[in-house]
Amino acid sequence: MTLDAMHWVWKHSQSRGNARLAMLFVADQVRTPACEVRLSYADFVEALNASRSVVKAAVQKAAESGELEIVEQGKGTRPSLYKLPKAVGFTRPTASSGPESGPLDTPRDSPSGPESGPLSPNRDHASGPESGPEWAGIRPSSGPESGPHSPSPSPSKQEAPEQPAGSSDWGIPDEVRPLVDSMTASGVIVRWPFKGDQWFPVIALIRKCGIPALVAYARRTADRTHIDSARYFMRGWTELPPAPAAGTPVVRHLRPVAGQSPEDRGIF
Repeated sequence: MTLDAMHWVWKHSQSRGNARLAMLFVADQVRTPACEVRLSYADFVEALNASRSVVKAAVQKAAESGELEIVEQGKGTRPSLYKLPKAVGFTRPTASSGPESGPLDTPRDSPSGPESGPLSPNRDHASGPESGPEWAGIRPSSGPESGPHSPSPSPSKQEAPEQPAGSSDWGIPDEVRPLVDSMTASGVIVRWPFKGDQWFPVIALIRKCGIPALVAYARRTADRTHIDSARYFMRGWTELPPAPAAGTPVVRHLRPVAGQSPEDRGIF
């Protein structure tokens, strides 16, 4: 349910910026078919690493879009109940299996019989992160797919840590690796303690602001004080503006020169 809800947000939600981060956090916490979960503002503040006012604006914007519903307002120590109405009943597509993923034919007179071949439609042969343990570290999938008829994962998959799709051997998603490399090359050498679904807010910020803006902010901040962890930058990154659209004209400010008119400076 968690991965289905998160897949819906990633692929179908129209939310942007902080509202999208709030939606992803709600989807990550969903554990019921109704896509409902109780969360406090303190939970959002910790997850988005942002101020309460920023979180409140993000949740309100997501609610106004209709993609996030506040079913029940919090009262006292009881958190509010949130719901992703458009993700209810949604099932993420699984990797298809067919002739390309296995032998083209299985002899019917083989000892194992036709149903033991790799092309049996009753068996799940999806590979990759979606068929393994959930990113949030909840539990491996159970049921018929994990029974004795499902193929045993290779040793490399058993030993690999839970990571988003496309993670490198260092535990850093491929989409985040350019940011890490640019930070290190610019002299901002910090720890990246994110694990599993904790990388999603970083990926969202890369898509929102662009790597140059994130690196420039980190470089300015690191010049003022010693930074040990990349988590330190998350609050500031969250408040950066989105990257300008392609083709946006660049306005350069010119310093006035004594005795020079605006026309001489090219300002009309």
